Amino acid sequence: CSHSVGGEAVRAYPFCTMRCTVRRLIVYTVLITLISYTGFRLTQPVSIPNSNPAANVGIVISAGVQAGGETREPRMGASEPKVDVASITPIVPTETRVDDLEEQPTSSPPPPQPAQPRAPPPPPTPLLGADDQVVVKAEGNATVETEVNATRIHVGKPGEYVAPKSKLAEDNQLTAELVGRYAEDNIVMVTWANHHYHDFVRNWVRNVRKCGMRHYMVGAMDNELLEKLIDDEVPTFAMQSGLTTKDFGWGTANFHKMGRKKIELIHLFTEMGFDILVSDVDTVWLRNPLPYMAKYPHADVLTSSDHLANTAEGEGLEDPRKAHSAANIGIMLLRHTAKELAKEWVDVLERDDKVWDQNVFNDLYRRGGGPSVKDDKNVVTGYDGKLKVGILPVSMFASGHTYFVQRMHEKVGLEPYVVHATFQYSGTEGKRHRMREALLWEDSPEYYDPPGGLLVFTPDVPKELLDNSQSVEGHFDLVNHQILQVKSALQIAQKLGRVLVMPELYCGFDRWWAPHKGTIPGSDTTLPYLCPMDHVFEVETWTREQPVEEFGPHIDFREYSFFRNPLVPTNVRDSTVTVSLVDECGREECTQAVGKAAPAGQNTIVAARNFTDVQFQTLLTEYKDVKVLNFTSMVGAFSRFEDLEDAKKFSNRIKKYAAIWCCKHRNPGHIWYDMEFDIVPHVDRHNRKWDGGKNKWKLVTGP
Repeated sequence: CSHSVGGEAVRAYPFCTMRCTVRRLIVYTVLITLISYTGFRLTQPVSIPNSNPAANVGIVISAGVQAGGETREPRMGASEPKVDVASITPIVPTETRVDDLEEQPTSSPPPPQPAQPRAPPPPPTPLLGADDQVVVKAEGNATVETEVNATRIHVGKPGEYVAPKSKLAEDNQLTAELVGRYAEDNIVMVTWANHHYHDFVRNWVRNVRKCGMRHYMVGAMDNELLEKLIDDEVPTFAMQSGLTTKDFGWGTANFHKMGRKKIELIHLFTEMGFDILVSDVDTVWLRNPLPYMAKYPHADVLTSSDHLANTAEGEGLEDPRKAHSAANIGIMLLRHTAKELAKEWVDVLERDDKVWDQNVFNDLYRRGGGPSVKDDKNVVTGYDGKLKVGILPVSMFASGHTYFVQRMHEKVGLEPYVVHATFQYSGTEGKRHRMREALLWEDSPEYYDPPGGLLVFTPDVPKELLDNSQSVEGHFDLVNHQILQVKSALQIAQKLGRVLVMPELYCGFDRWWAPHKGTIPGSDTTLPYLCPMDHVFEVETWTREQPVEEFGPHIDFREYSFFRNPLVPTNVRDSTVTVSLVDECGREECTQAVGKAAPAGQNTIVAARNFTDVQFQTLLTEYKDVKVLNFTSMVGAFSRFEDLEDAKKFSNRIKKYAAIWCCKHRNPGHIWYDMEFDIVPHVDRHNRKWDGGKNKWKLVTGP
């Protein structure tokens, strides 16, 4: 760098050096910018895969971006293994029946196949700026479009609820940005429901929050539920399923369509790069499962099981060589590395609208693997050697049988993480009542202080009947003795307009969907056992309103554990009068003369057994405002209705209250309980007449 003075080049060191340096910096900066921009453009995807389930469930996927900004390359013509639908092995649903759990001979397993190396999890999702939102419109084979600054949003701390722009479905679509807002360590817990199950959603969310978890979302399958969830400040997204807003009904077309929406969700979350913890809405979470699942980082899938015996050591996973029952997809963790399985799962379901989603999963994950291909943590290789799968311990990730019937967690001394209301009867009402019995359900305050008051009694369960209950006949002797007491309590409660608190019920034989000899084959049930109400009674029928002119006044009821619930108000507990029934009133033994009202202000009322409905009403005239009437016994308590029309209506009501026991090794093998078996003559719910003598009531199977 120089300048001329008098025709001679003269260097100007300070000035020229500075100008040269500036020019070099400008050139370097331009070059670096061009190189960076070219590299950025070369790494951007320009289209999305042709198969897009989001178009079927009303969900928006962030295009070309996984959680944390990881790019998702289009899979151009990639071949994928297919499932022969016709060859899928049927696996019987746990709410209709389950697999035969006895050990079956198996062929030699295929040689171990090395699992493909797992991709590292995507980095944490970067938070967008206050004026930025990326929304990708993906419909069918449409190319990706990116819209920036489309909507102004507020992003808070991870897991912190952020209200949507509106309650409209279009403002509550599923995006990677939305999921990333609530994911924790790349995991998000997801359930879904329609408006009919709003109370189940509230119970699910309440218990999840009690566990300190904030990494959850609820898919709203209709706009009615979407609006309620937003009002409740529950992280949600619109699914716009187009299905019924009422009960799905197990096994119906709506039920199977709902199941397909679930699998589409699993595919979407894994495709976006997230690990999804699937949880059916009829579950109750008692502990945060993430620390437990973090102990198995190499497992692509952790699934619950319908197995009914403990094969785990301590708090470890179940032993796949012994826990051979079907995996239950109501509770499962699928890491994003299982997205290929999720995609094929969706494809199989789309090809056959009759195949069951749970059957498909079991066939896919078991394909090309087996229990012998496991590591020292009981994680097996499956899905053609591509994935690692573990079976969650059935004592801590409990089914409706291991928790409510076996009480396995108490036997092994472990605290459950979650309870799933499977292996139960009486539909949705049966699930709700099971949770109430186990104090896993929270109702509104009115439930715990009903108008008209409560009626409770101490049940009589003789040891002799318990000891001799290890046969079908012995089981019915035990249960029928308790049914008579419940019937008397229902008669008195109806006349007094009170809510009956059910007693504990004990059964000698388990109830199942197939023949057995007292316990479900392969289960660890100890007999006799404290049985759920739905093992003996049809809970749905009890809750259903019936015409008063045909069935008499409705009789409401509560679970046997009602007074163990801390939500029962003190003023209800303290307002209690005991009614003690004796065989006959001796001199000055009863608090009043026969047929007279008990004097007011008594803490205990003593009266004779075998009263009519009118006599009980007269006896307790002064105690209408008492919250709780506590009867010391119901054995022989009630004699009859004085009005024959009232008796007929009550008979109509209870004919359909009792359920079935199943099953003997016959066809049909089930036997109906009969709440009027002691009445001669009577006609049962199937119009069979029992008039004594040769036609005395007895155990008969069917219809």
